[in-house]
Amino acid sequence: MERFRAPAADNRFPGDSMPRLSSFQIGFALLVAISGALCHNTIPVDELARDLSKLSVEEIRDRMELYIDHRAGSDYVPGAAAALFKEGTPILWMHKGLREDQKVSIASLTKPFTALVAIRLARSGKLDLDAPLAGYLPEWKTLAEKHVELQPITARMLLTHTSGIGYEAADKKNSFNLAGKNYPLPKKKPGSYQYSNFNYHLVAFIIQKVEGKTLTELVQRWILVPAGMKDTTANHSNGAAGMVSTLEDLTRFCEFLLSENEKESSPYYRVFALMKNSENRKTNSEYGLGWHVYAPTSGPDLFFHSGTWYNAAAEIYIIPENRSYFVHLANPPDFNNRDTIRYRSDILKMGRLALTKSE
Repeated sequence: MERFRAPAADNRFPGDSMPRLSSFQIGFALLVAISGALCHNTIPVDELARDLSKLSVEEIRDRMELYIDHRAGSDYVPGAAAALFKEGTPILWMHKGLREDQKVSIASLTKPFTALVAIRLARSGKLDLDAPLAGYLPEWKTLAEKHVELQPITARMLLTHTSGIGYEAADKKNSFNLAGKNYPLPKKKPGSYQYSNFNYHLVAFIIQKVEGKTLTELVQRWILVPAGMKDTTANHSNGAAGMVSTLEDLTRFCEFLLSENEKESSPYYRVFALMKNSENRKTNSEYGLGWHVYAPTSGPDLFFHSGTWYNAAAEIYIIPENRSYFVHLANPPDFNNRDTIRYRSDILKMGRLALTKSE
């Protein structure tokens, strides 16, 4: 297990865009804290995620270290890796059973990448997020003449899971075919939230029709290359899932988003405001453009997404206001296993609290 890895020669941590503290300063501080936690812990592992509210960020970090150390290497979580940066400063960097550059399926965490491509097309004027799809997709216009429930659907509805299209596949009577693929007809009225991978399959189709290039090509060119995500691939992305990444690269993705969000010359300038989908929100906790967004009346916005499947568990929580984020990866054989569910619930509870806690 590796809990701390010294920065490179230029004092950068994986994913960093700015120099940090020296290797000695960070290494010594983390080593002292971690060693003390490992040597003196008397809390049963099942209770490490309990009674956290009065703990400091460092104390929660120590519990996360212990928890991953105990759980990773088991049959239900063979390997796990996690990173926590607060206000640009590394708080946690550890992995056990997974190398920091080991590729793992990120499943539905693919969606933020797809949404970012769609947002870039919208900003360039090639994609109108709020126009009915029939207005610029001839195939959709033909379908909508037969299935009137498809007529009002827009790209924004697909991105926010408010198209009314359901999660489960449907029989022939209750489905429509587009480019050889069957999709379930909407069961709810447009505007009603219903998480569905089919929404993002459609977004991938629209992106290719609008830009004339595959989603894989655009994710590679517009995100992975400029972000320096050399170990991430979108070769099997269907818009909703299929990407593969590493702990190092997901931290680079966070740093890329945070940096581009502040750069006026970037196509992703103030992108978090767009992903929040403020003008269409009804509550403080909704799915925006590619991310779940918790936007409290007071306090910073929290963007988050997870992806789970067989041999896949990936999460990102990010607070753009103070440049803080938490990344977690694991490779559970069965994401429905009771112990796996408990592990994810506990580690994400600790990660969220450490990320959002102010001191």
